[in-house]
Amino acid sequence: MNRDRKIYIADDSTVTRMFIINIIKNIENIKISEFANGEEVLLAIENETPDLLILDSVMPVMDGLNVLRRLKELNLNFPILFCTADIQITTKEKAMQLGINEFINKPIQKEIILDKVLSILKS
Repeated sequence: MNRDRKIYIADDSTVTRMFIINIIKNIENIKISEFANGEEVLLAIENETPDLLILDSVMPVMDGLNVLRRLKELNLNFPILFCTADIQITTKEKAMQLGINEFINKPIQKEIILDKVLSILKS
């Protein structure tokens, strides 16, 4: 029996979290946890490292780039799929420098996020 792979979704929008969950919930052997801001997801990561973090850029309390900085400081390394509506190339470059694996522009498209999640989980 395969172990469940943990996917964390950090996004301040309940609608976006539900949209992503509905797209990926049928992937075999996954356990999904959701968080409304960066601070919440960092607290969860202290207890259990995910197999994949789907991370929003703009959130209250702590945004996605600050989460990435903190993960880098802690030397934590796991796949991260960064999602943002920010069209500035500098945001993508900063996120890449901080160790993300994949980048998705918002609004999120069903086929794109599903393909990226499946690709990351296969590797």
